[in-house]
Amino acid sequence: MLIRAAGSADGRSASAQRHVSLLIRAGRIAYLGPRDSEPDVRNTEILDASGATIIPGLIDCHAHLTGPGGPDYLARLQDPDAILLARAVENARILVRTGVLAARDVGAARSMNVRARDQLRGRRDAPLILAAGTWIGRRGRYIPFAVQVDSAEELRQAVVAQLDAGADLVKVALDGATGSVATFSVAELRPAVEAAHARGKRIAAHAQGLGSRVGAEAGFDSIDHGYLIDADTAARMSTRTALVTTLSVPVAFNNASELEMGLASVRAARAAGVRIATGTDFGGGPARAGNFAQEVELLVRAGLPPWEALASASWIAGEVLGIPYAGTLAIGAPADIVLVDGDPLSDVSALRRITAVFRDGERVV
Repeated sequence: MLIRAAGSADGRSASAQRHVSLLIRAGRIAYLGPRDSEPDVRNTEILDASGATIIPGLIDCHAHLTGPGGPDYLARLQDPDAILLARAVENARILVRTGVLAARDVGAARSMNVRARDQLRGRRDAPLILAAGTWIGRRGRYIPFAVQVDSAEELRQAVVAQLDAGADLVKVALDGATGSVATFSVAELRPAVEAAHARGKRIAAHAQGLGSRVGAEAGFDSIDHGYLIDADTAARMSTRTALVTTLSVPVAFNNASELEMGLASVRAARAAGVRIATGTDFGGGPARAGNFAQEVELLVRAGLPPWEALASASWIAGEVLGIPYAGTLAIGAPADIVLVDGDPLSDVSALRRITAVFRDGERVV
């Protein structure tokens, strides 16, 4: 298929390329460039997308596929296995319909996200999924259905157990609610980080409070939420640790003060050169699947220009996942692409107006 579009935007430039063509061949991008230089397209299906902009498939780095969101989200995360799996399938379909073609599920009861990942693997109506298994937290200081640990050795063993059970990465809670103190020391965390990295895997931190500092010092790969990141913590993060924003959470809770804290953290991270990636925390709080564009809009509100916000939602998020080509538009890359009505680099709300979605070169929306 050859797509002729008004433009393309990949999050690497402040302006969109105009009057472009993209050729899909064998599920991959075979050509992306000016329309007047497109290859011979005889016997090729042509899609006129003259009002649309081509962007990479979007990425949600903080998702909970087994959760429905809503006010009773904690109870629903503990539903029976069959319900959790069915919900994951439906949420996966919602993500694809909204242009999200890769997701990092960072916690599910009984590691049901690993089962959901395996069930959905290879389906074009589901995003590519990385699953962190079950949350790990300090005993009595985090949700009761997380894996509970009391020491550095128990934490290291829990990390290894999650990876042995098939998790793609691990998630450790370093504090509790927003503003709370850290629940582990740097010395307790480092063996767990080293164990994950020795397997070639990544380790993410739940850090709504002061846990972000110890996570950065211990070498975590991402700080998720990060509502209390100051300039000093951001400087520690800049050499390795990404910030995965979840600004949609305080919006869902209608918590204006927490949102302002989150916006300030994004500003501090950006000033320090920290990689910023998008996450919505749908299902892990009251936020529901299907409103990914809001997170990108909130990054713009925090001060990122639209092209940087698109980068956070695409190729930078792909780097956080550690998956080659994820969130990119490049010749040879899988044709995981999205068409939006308008130019998201001048009007980021265009991400709400999805007109087509291609997964591995096959149109699914």
